[in-house]
Amino acid sequence: MKTKKEIIFYSGMFLFFTLIFFLSPISGDDWGNYLVGKTGIYHSFGNAIGMYFSWEGRLVSRILINLLTYHKVLWNIINSLVIVSSIYFMIKLIQPKHKFLVLSLSFFLFLGMNLYTFSQVIVWIAGNITYLFVIPLLLFYFYQLFSSNKNSLWKIILFSIINIISTMFVEHMAIILILSNLFFLGYSYYQKKKIRKEILFYLVLSIISTSFMLLSPGTRLRNSVENLEFNQLSLFGKFFYNLPNFIYYTFISNYTLLPILIISNCYLVKNTISNKGIRLIHYFYYIFPLFTMIGSILSFLDISTFSFFSNQNHFINILYYLFLSLDMFILLILYTKNHSIKSLFFFLIGLFSTGVMMLSPTWGYRVSVATYLFLGISCFMILDDNISYKKIYSILVSMMNIIFVVFFLILYISVHYQYMDNLKVIKKGIQNDSKTISIREYPSFVNCNINPSNSYHLEKFKEYYGISKDTDIILLENNWKYKLVYKK
Repeated sequence: MKTKKEIIFYSGMFLFFTLIFFLSPISGDDWGNYLVGKTGIYHSFGNAIGMYFSWEGRLVSRILINLLTYHKVLWNIINSLVIVSSIYFMIKLIQPKHKFLVLSLSFFLFLGMNLYTFSQVIVWIAGNITYLFVIPLLLFYFYQLFSSNKNSLWKIILFSIINIISTMFVEHMAIILILSNLFFLGYSYYQKKKIRKEILFYLVLSIISTSFMLLSPGTRLRNSVENLEFNQLSLFGKFFYNLPNFIYYTFISNYTLLPILIISNCYLVKNTISNKGIRLIHYFYYIFPLFTMIGSILSFLDISTFSFFSNQNHFINILYYLFLSLDMFILLILYTKNHSIKSLFFFLIGLFSTGVMMLSPTWGYRVSVATYLFLGISCFMILDDNISYKKIYSILVSMMNIIFVVFFLILYISVHYQYMDNLKVIKKGIQNDSKTISIREYPSFVNCNINPSNSYHLEKFKEYYGISKDTDIILLENNWKYKLVYKK
């Protein structure tokens, strides 16, 4: 793929996401974060430090949230750069032979993510900064460590900074950085029979920084008042309690990733297993995720057909995906004897990204985005190594991307039109000093918590729009056509 075409492709992605973000209003926690940012930079930093001592240790992401929510235009541009740079470093890591195909697949990975994941990590500012901003930093860091055995002083300083700030976005990604440093330390020793001192230094830095976050007074205080029953469970008790969550957020919810996972697994079987009978058993075994994908999509459309396959609590689904994880791990170990270890690395950190969440009582679609992207990278590496390229593949992926682009443009133009109509109603209600303001609710799968349905969000919603505290907000049932097109 020529450089000029790449620039056009990346520019097109950047413009698409920027347009989506300009069409998208702030929502949920962002209402409160906007009010903090409105008070100025000094207070934004002070609030983050205060929350370190009273609520959470996510110092870096909290500062960025306070600053960028108020300056949303700046966030629109920066977030587009975050997504495009993530795709750029994915391509740098994969180093594909079939560049346009893999680039198109990487774009599809963002477009095709679960709609609720999209709502929580792409268009919701708080979730986006907390869970996605760290991804390009880690991908850049991984690319550099895989590419070079020696680093200049400026790179050592840069990587040291990354190991400090990347641990203070969100807890499970801090743990992933520590595990990744352990991997690179062990891998470098395996290759050179000596320990790379700079990686050992990065490991120590990441451990210290993670401890600074996890042991913050705010984190301890929060744990002392929240989820008390879960916190009293033993390590194994927490593991078994969260097993269905692990299965759901690693596999079932990521329905567009499943066919990619199946195809890449088939290539692994073809490359590592010579016995035809065992191959056929594997191929038959891999049919199951297709039903999971269908069940998940139909469940989103409120159709119960195949709902069994999207039920994370059923022991058959739990056992199947545990065995699938083990099976793929073994196949990748066999595969890396003759191929790059990078696909195994991204598979492992993909599983661990949700795996470490089994120690936490708090789950949501946003926690799975790193798993989704890392597993996607692993699959793309396998596909690129093994696929017999045909132009039709690139055409099909491009067509899917066009369909998703059109879908999201229609969806967020509709969101914007409804936002403008609701805003007119709100302004009119304020002018008339109305005791009730009735606005249309949005579909549940657009921006996270965009409908102020709980007391905290309702309070911040009123403050954000300047609505009197004693005014009642009534949410009218939305009248969207096909869940996609807003009707006035």
